[in-house]
Amino acid sequence: MFTIFRMGCGCRHDKDFVFDRPNGVDGYLMLFVRTRAQFLINGTLTVTEPDTFIIYDKGAEIHYGAYDGEYINDWIRFDGNEPLTGVDLFNKPIQIDGRVDVPQYFRLIADCYYRTDNKQTEGLLVKALINEVYAAGQEIDGTVAHYRKLLDLRGRIYAAPEEEWSINRMAKLINVSEPYLYRLYKRAFGVTCAADVINSRIEQARHYLSYSDLGVEEIAFICGYKNSVHFSRQFKQMTGHSPTEWRRENMAV
Repeated sequence: MFTIFRMGCGCRHDKDFVFDRPNGVDGYLMLFVRTRAQFLINGTLTVTEPDTFIIYDKGAEIHYGAYDGEYINDWIRFDGNEPLTGVDLFNKPIQIDGRVDVPQYFRLIADCYYRTDNKQTEGLLVKALINEVYAAGQEIDGTVAHYRKLLDLRGRIYAAPEEEWSINRMAKLINVSEPYLYRLYKRAFGVTCAADVINSRIEQARHYLSYSDLGVEEIAFICGYKNSVHFSRQFKQMTGHSPTEWRRENMAV
């Protein structure tokens, strides 16, 4: 059975926050970090994205803190008479990305910890959380982090390609860094996010050229281009035809 010593939910710290315990703490320390952060792992400073989970083993060196802004986390310090054997992911940050509803677990555990004396229930919930997180952790290498959010982003791009889809804006929507978004998007869809924005605009342009009487310049503007010259050049690069040639060959009767 696991017993909680202390815990906190939604704890906020400023951009200078650092937690450093070279000799660890009593028992285990579980963290769920909701913001970007940095961890010192085996002497190497590692930057993590939001929704990162980690359990520090008893006596393990602990060093983590804010990276480029406010730091927010949930945490539990606990111990138990059933050791966490067989767990090979101690002291390693794990990107959760919605695979497990960790915030809900923390809310339930906090209800037991703060409002009742039912230590058995809080211990069972801690065990269930650990089991579910580490089961999901075994699948992480074969999946794409933030896939649901990426899919929603791609849907928004194709629904409104005329909008200003800068890398900065897209990264903020997913709540990740720009380089990380670039890698995730390419891994998920086989194309970079910037190239996919172009694809979405050309696809919409094809529709207007085939099914409307709008002029090329107007179509360029509707599809998010600031001038028709750039639009025509990019359209030909993508299709092998100028917009006028495409319309001549594909105009719906």
